[in-house]
Amino acid sequence: MLNRRAFSASALAALSPLPAFAQQPIKVKVGTLKMASLATAYVAKNAGIFARHGLDAELVEFRDGNEAVSAHQGGAVDFMLTIPGTAMSASERSFDLVMIMQNETARDKGPDVGAVMVKADSPVKSLKDLEGKRVALGSVKSQYSVAVERVFTLAGADPRKVDFINIPFFTMADVLRNGGIDAIAALDPWVTQLLSTGAGRALSWIYAESIPFQPVGAWYVKSSWLEKNREATKRFVEAMKEAIDYMHADESRARKSVAAFTGMDPALVEKMPINAWSYRIDPRKWQAVADMLSDNGLLEKKHKAEEYISDVARPYVVGQ
Repeated sequence: MLNRRAFSASALAALSPLPAFAQQPIKVKVGTLKMASLATAYVAKNAGIFARHGLDAELVEFRDGNEAVSAHQGGAVDFMLTIPGTAMSASERSFDLVMIMQNETARDKGPDVGAVMVKADSPVKSLKDLEGKRVALGSVKSQYSVAVERVFTLAGADPRKVDFINIPFFTMADVLRNGGIDAIAALDPWVTQLLSTGAGRALSWIYAESIPFQPVGAWYVKSSWLEKNREATKRFVEAMKEAIDYMHADESRARKSVAAFTGMDPALVEKMPINAWSYRIDPRKWQAVADMLSDNGLLEKKHKAEEYISDVARPYVVGQ
């Protein structure tokens, strides 16, 4: 169950007043994962943002992204967030996914949410040094794994000479500490745990260095659902926009929200780089991700960024 810790009166007062909806609120189901990036949905629910936009939103928690995608396609939830590469690949396989809003991007340099890491006392000094060595991957055939290969290539290393081993993210830090692996391609909070304890060091920032500011999270609906529920979709996008603005307005409050939603130690959350939440869509970055995936073979053919940006999301397109 989600942590429904109440927000303080001062936090609620900080929100800009919105006109109340006279009609009956629209009921929607929103898929979530216990990830810092999805604290925006938690805030939208618990700070009353959904309600003021005329939505009666139920947050439905899933264990992982694959479970969320399956549930979404089966109609168990109306809105679902995933990394764009997953949706791009699924769309090629005839999954019905329409992007209605971007939620988060990478940064343009570290620290960021993902890094290739080694033990602090490792003799490895660069990605090139990892050729012929074992590197843990948390998932394969994904935007994440392709980005990992790309940072190796950009560093002058041949990813084909690296022994990538699939290991769950939550076990990576322990495996690295115990010497069972030479390096890990980790995500937060494990990156920050290793850095803050002095147990590991970062060789490369996966998303920030593979494609700076690339989209790493976006909201999706089914096209059939969108056709019948455009008003609900519009309200959802407006509410989530306000939730992102709410997070950026007060970093300390945002960190408290992340800790409350995820259940992570607040002290650890204070050390983590805050998520780069952003609803502003740069089609050049979406194109770069699509090209990276097709060049790697994860997408079977070339695609245009415009294919992935729905009319609902177009008001938030920038850089054109």
